[in-house]
Amino acid sequence: MGDHVVSLDIEDSSEANVSVNGDVREPSSSAAAVAEALDARGCLDVFVANAGIHDGGAGFGLAADELNAVARRVMDIDVLGYILGAQAAASALTASQGSMIFTLSDSTFLAGQTGAGVAYTAAKYAAHGVMKWCAHSLAPNVRVNAVAPGGVVTGLQAVSATGSGRGLFKDAEAKREVIRSRNPLGTVLEPSEVAQLYVFLASDAARGMTGEVLRPDGGLSVR
Repeated sequence: MGDHVVSLDIEDSSEANVSVNGDVREPSSSAAAVAEALDARGCLDVFVANAGIHDGGAGFGLAADELNAVARRVMDIDVLGYILGAQAAASALTASQGSMIFTLSDSTFLAGQTGAGVAYTAAKYAAHGVMKWCAHSLAPNVRVNAVAPGGVVTGLQAVSATGSGRGLFKDAEAKREVIRSRNPLGTVLEPSEVAQLYVFLASDAARGMTGEVLRPDGGLSVR
């Protein structure tokens, strides 16, 4: 029958079988997405926590009220969104003996070296902790792992103090050169290549793994 994908986003997704409009910061939105999956197939096999927004490198140079606004929005989406999504999916995944996959980044391990600011760095460290907690708490019924890419040119948005977003990668080719120059392998992975790691973690080939992070970052950790 093939895979059946249910997405939860503020906008419709053309790549999902079912697209649920909602906000990951609202518990009802995650619950609705899980309900759609159960209605469509009778079970939920994999939950992917992938919602995220960047802080654009925001640091202590911002006015306190501006940093407060940016940090709260980033933490709400990048951390609270993961927690609420995992909570909504936990029961169905326990029933199916399924898995969760969290999206982290190189900022999870390389604070201050990736162009991320204090809020995004803190959010990814926190999301790592959420993943570890879920892996411990949901074992042996649910496997929980993560992928931490080291720079992929996507549609990731950077939030401003007013809440509006801007494209983080305005000049895609220039961004690719920055990524290529940073890592020992000189690689710039495409989103489709990183997606293969999610497929692996969701498969029986990874049935002995939980609480682990795959790092397709071109070897950043050896620098």
